[in-house]
Amino acid sequence: MTGSPGLLTTIFAFLLVLGPLVLIHELGHYLVGRLFGVKADAFSIGFGKELAGWTDKRGTRWKLSALPLGGYVQFSGDMNPSSAPGALDDRMTAEERSHTFHVKPLWQRALIVLAGPMTNLLLCVAIFAAFYGFYGRMVTDAEVSAFAQNSPAQQAGLRIGDRIVAIDGDRIGDVREVADHTIYYPSKTLSISIERDGETVTLPVTLATRELKDRFGNEARIGDLGVDLTPPLVGGFHGDSPAEKAGLEIGDRILAVDGAPVGSFTDIPRLIRPNAGRSVDVKVRRGTEVLTLPVAITAGTVIDEQGKAVQVGQIGISVGRLETFGPLGAVRKGFDETFHAMGTMVTGIAQIFTGDRSVKELGGPIKIAQYSGQQFTLGWEAFVSFAALISINLAFINLLPIPGLDGGHLAFYAAEFVRRRPLGVRSQEWAIRTGVALVLALMVFVTVNDLAQLPIFGG
Repeated sequence: MTGSPGLLTTIFAFLLVLGPLVLIHELGHYLVGRLFGVKADAFSIGFGKELAGWTDKRGTRWKLSALPLGGYVQFSGDMNPSSAPGALDDRMTAEERSHTFHVKPLWQRALIVLAGPMTNLLLCVAIFAAFYGFYGRMVTDAEVSAFAQNSPAQQAGLRIGDRIVAIDGDRIGDVREVADHTIYYPSKTLSISIERDGETVTLPVTLATRELKDRFGNEARIGDLGVDLTPPLVGGFHGDSPAEKAGLEIGDRILAVDGAPVGSFTDIPRLIRPNAGRSVDVKVRRGTEVLTLPVAITAGTVIDEQGKAVQVGQIGISVGRLETFGPLGAVRKGFDETFHAMGTMVTGIAQIFTGDRSVKELGGPIKIAQYSGQQFTLGWEAFVSFAALISINLAFINLLPIPGLDGGHLAFYAAEFVRRRPLGVRSQEWAIRTGVALVLALMVFVTVNDLAQLPIFGG
């Protein structure tokens, strides 16, 4: 486990995540409102006392406020930043009232409210699409290479060499899809279909529950199948690959390194890393042939679990095969990844309500700040990916049908559509006050939850 980042790094990373995401969210509201001719009185990043700001030529006050946990656009006609409708006796002229939010048609108000969360979701799609477009993704067939001790999969009857092709009826294409069906469901019994000797066999497997700890000491409770799904196949080469120079080819199955048998791709680093500068004999199966090729191991630098740079032996091969995407394919994968992340959030919250997960797994601003600092130390790719997930969280939370949030306003509009007239001003006002109180209570709860898990409080 490596040490956590310092306080200043954590605060900087937290603001670097939350500030742009809030800005993008509120810009979504503002720009669609402006498109429909609604005047914005205030655009704030943060709540509470104004720290700095200016007023533009349209009369909008742009400001940075003291509490950096969100933001708001206050449109003309709003009584407050929660968008409660103002009094009818507002002393506005007919021209001024025509630019207020609440006189706009229902569909325009709904689109203005929906624009904030949708902008956050589209940002995520853009981030994921960019990663898929520039880097592609590594695809590894879900072939059982080894079993963990007390493996539930082995106890259920799976064997080495089996290829997982479906879980609970859902088709499985690679290792990532196996993880999607298992890690979020500790103790769940799954129906797993495998290919074995040309036949399909379906077996029930009850997942084990495992506590996983990352390099920063963060713990997570996951479902564990107890299998190694990384067959020792050469999926690709990277850098100035010694293996490629020695004659290895994509698709070769590595059988042994210097006589030591290899059953899984995870065996290879153990045999290669201590031997920088040496030449080793690598035995491979290529089709029906078995070949032994001498490979000169070179030295490379990696970051170990303590976060230190160390020199290790490398032969320049990667597990799985690289799948690349054109622009349209990358965007489609971006949407898939975004909806997958939202589905994971729904699953996690449902499991908390059913008791399958602890409420301790709920995170608030302190935990987000912690993770922001940690991901910041891992490099820009990890940090941007984390920001994408927080953006999805921001969209998801705002879409909940709680008065005072965007989803609450959309619920009002749904009721207005059904009733053919809006709810009364007093009813909306009290509902919004109740919703804001509920949100504040939740914020207090998750903040206390975060504090209780800090080492200083014995967490």
